[in-house]
Amino acid sequence: MDFHKLDNLVLSALEQCMFTGAAILVSRRLETLFEGYYGSVGGTGTACVTKETLFDLASLTKVLATTPCWIVMAASDPKIVDLEISHWFADVPRDKAGITPRHMLAHCSGLPAWRPYYLHGRHNQDEMNARILSEPLEYDTGRGCIYSDLGFMLLASIVEQETGQSVASFSPSKVYEPLGLNRDLLFLPSGADHTIALTREGDPPGIVNDLNGRSLGGVSGHAGLFGTARGVAVTAQQFLLSLSGSQGFFDQKTIRSFCNRAGFVPSCTRALGFDTPSEEGSSSGERFSQDSIGHTGFTGVSLWIDIPREIVVVLLTNRVFMGESDFRIKTFRPILHNAVMELLE
Repeated sequence: MDFHKLDNLVLSALEQCMFTGAAILVSRRLETLFEGYYGSVGGTGTACVTKETLFDLASLTKVLATTPCWIVMAASDPKIVDLEISHWFADVPRDKAGITPRHMLAHCSGLPAWRPYYLHGRHNQDEMNARILSEPLEYDTGRGCIYSDLGFMLLASIVEQETGQSVASFSPSKVYEPLGLNRDLLFLPSGADHTIALTREGDPPGIVNDLNGRSLGGVSGHAGLFGTARGVAVTAQQFLLSLSGSQGFFDQKTIRSFCNRAGFVPSCTRALGFDTPSEEGSSSGERFSQDSIGHTGFTGVSLWIDIPREIVVVLLTNRVFMGESDFRIKTFRPILHNAVMELLE
């Protein structure tokens, strides 16, 4: 199969300074059909991107760390996703009393999308929880859909209260290490031990780009995970195996419930932790089936999984290194995904 078109697309984007480095992995039915590694971790004079290069996965942390933690917990206790958050947080304001993990996983809690908490300095988790729970709701819980980092910060806190381990400890022990991915998916990577794509001029390698994540010490439920293309792809392949029931890593019934659209609002594309393709303007392009799941990340990363066709497409870049207001990646992603699917069809 000739994947030169993908090479040309990425090399053209490099020439246009859309990012300094990129990694692509395409698989079908668990077979890797294409891997491509391009450019450097931070421009001229820096190391070349290889299959070992770690990228800041930004909001893919939600899909590859926080959501798997919740799938594992829900497999043991299916009712946990529908408990009200007063079960974990004392003195919850009345307007938030009805919020459940299901609402937060589906981005239907009513919590705001984002707040610049980092402006207040370093936070511990309890301080961050208090700030989030004091926010006015944008809409009544379950009556709208606004993509929210804040909900996933609370979800990570609940993981720690339930398990005694942070997301950064629970996800490796329960997911990455059993899958042999302890060097491919990790929090707080060391620049001395790994080659890491840079995301902001002057920052040392391995520091998370997300500033709220930094204010929490680099580990949160919404951002903080670093990974290789292989690490992202293998986890995605385990989602597929588990959905089909053929010796998958995750409980089949539980992961199926997470991959269905939540249904709080008819127009909302969100499943539990995952996104699904929208009818127009999806980052997945126009050729992924409606029974697909995926997600993007602010740093220029994405993962899309076509469940019926068992196709996984991983795209990792450091587009924010060229400037956080440069959003050409939004145009590039669907073009790339359309090209992949045309080849496979």
